[in-house]
Amino acid sequence: MTTPLISRVVHPDSLSSAWEKVQEASATDDDVSGSVARFRPVADERLAQLAQALAEQTYRPKPLAQVEIPKPTEGFRVLDVPPVIDRIVERSLLDVVAPYVDPVLGASAFGYRPGLGVVDAVQRLVLERENGQRCVLRTDVADCFPTLPRDLAVGRLTALLPDDSLTWVIALLTARRTNTRRGLREVPGLPQGTALSPLLCNLVLAPVDHALADHGFHAVRFADDIAVPCSGSDEASAALRIIKSSLKEIGMTVNQEKTEVTSFDQGFCFLGEDFGPTYPPLVAELRVEEPLARVLYVGLQGGRVRVQAGRIVVTTKDDVEALNVPSSHVSRLVLFGSVGLTAGARSWLLGQAVDIVFLSCRGSYLGVANAASSALRAQRLKAQIATAEDPERAMRFGRSVVQAKIRHQITLVQRFSRPDIAEDLAPDLELMRAMVKLAPGALSRDEVMGVEGAAAKAYFRALAKLLPPEVGFSGRTRQPPLDIVNAALGYTYAILLGECVSAIVASGLEPAIGLIHADSERRPSLALDLMEEFRPYVADQVVVSLVRRKSLTAEHGREKSGESGVWLTKAGKNLVVDAYERRMLQVTGGAMAGFTGTLRRHVYRQAQKLARYVQDPETDWIGLSWR
Repeated sequence: MTTPLISRVVHPDSLSSAWEKVQEASATDDDVSGSVARFRPVADERLAQLAQALAEQTYRPKPLAQVEIPKPTEGFRVLDVPPVIDRIVERSLLDVVAPYVDPVLGASAFGYRPGLGVVDAVQRLVLERENGQRCVLRTDVADCFPTLPRDLAVGRLTALLPDDSLTWVIALLTARRTNTRRGLREVPGLPQGTALSPLLCNLVLAPVDHALADHGFHAVRFADDIAVPCSGSDEASAALRIIKSSLKEIGMTVNQEKTEVTSFDQGFCFLGEDFGPTYPPLVAELRVEEPLARVLYVGLQGGRVRVQAGRIVVTTKDDVEALNVPSSHVSRLVLFGSVGLTAGARSWLLGQAVDIVFLSCRGSYLGVANAASSALRAQRLKAQIATAEDPERAMRFGRSVVQAKIRHQITLVQRFSRPDIAEDLAPDLELMRAMVKLAPGALSRDEVMGVEGAAAKAYFRALAKLLPPEVGFSGRTRQPPLDIVNAALGYTYAILLGECVSAIVASGLEPAIGLIHADSERRPSLALDLMEEFRPYVADQVVVSLVRRKSLTAEHGREKSGESGVWLTKAGKNLVVDAYERRMLQVTGGAMAGFTGTLRRHVYRQAQKLARYVQDPETDWIGLSWR
């Protein structure tokens, strides 16, 4: 049984962390920092009292205070600010519930989400301009926070949580009164100025994002401010109808005065940034971290890898030097096919904890050589076996993984959709969403994998509609792949699986003992479990992007004499590996609560979370959010 959420909120570490965040937020806001300064000398005592009141359900929030914040241009923005003690409760509550909410938000939402901000929203809009969109619908929600349906917001939030231990405090913190010049009054909708309100706003407006995405529009929404890139005025009118219809269903409306159709050529302002036909520029490597140590991929058939004078040297079968790099610059070695590895190189690499991944020439996963395991591995193995043999624990993990994977598949389809083909994609998206809803009811491994398989069929059927017909992709085929897309997918999955095996071993677990993938076959089942939600998030994103840009074409595939199937050429392999590395070096925050790093580090961090999951029966498993 997992720990009740209220226990996490009242934990001393949670309240202390929330108090630190309240102090950080007040440091830039002179209007509210005075109360924080007065709270500081008695913080320890008050936090202990707060924890007890929350645990005993005797906590009651106090009225809000209206504060006028100057706008960047002119006038003031009125916020309803809670007292310090209530701000601490809201921050602690937000930290606990946000990981359950973020995965269900659309890829269009950029405001008030960890790891995302104005820069990301601006770059998303710039990317749409570079992809050929010339027209932009600009609008926002009229009186957004005062008109937000509170009961709907609270209902959607509590429905996402694994238990109801927070229901009472969420109800108290959302139905508030505020001190005005005319005395106390009820706050309509949700108070603008509390930590919970932006999260609830995103949750209420998520159907607007999903409706636009389902119709092929790649909107950018920051709180209630919306920009929808379009090909022309007809599409803009269609997008506006979708927004109005979606808002009407929840009792809200667009702000007519701020609604307009403009273009990049005309120029417009969004989120304080002036947009034109060439400005702002597209930052292609935004949030990409270039590490000193990189993964070294070697596919020279008949070649050899050795270590010499502190450097890694790769030679061809004719003993011609092809690469010579400092050994400190190699974090991992991936060998494809018949590539030799000297005994000295093997010993040095394992001694330096550099994993060696072995793949076939065609990219099939063969195995991994890892450095010696830690002393804690035996303890973790026992816990892993116990978890694998506990149907409820194994299935709780499996259901969450499959839900996260399907949500990522939906996001990927929506990101590459267009208004002119959205209707064709609708049945596939509908089936995939149905599988997301079915997943929590799966009671066995077969049922979980059945849900995943049904969603996968719809997903690959949708991808076939999104990819150029000349690549010949009509669905997933393996052993052998029958087209260039399947060849690239299989190749990328094998590379990713090698990373997952290394991450599993590094966390002290056994790759062969899976929780949802059967361990009866010769395969790293737990690594396959870990890889599931990374498939669309990393591998599929890479391959689909390459094919859609026409960087990867049918010319990058070849047939082998006497065998069926299509295999990547050397140029095709290099193209896929380069794109995969760029994706894995992308830095993101918010995909995993409290963590920022490259996607490669996310794989390892998720493996560490899996180690905690198998050791601690009270730990929840929460999948990654798309970033």
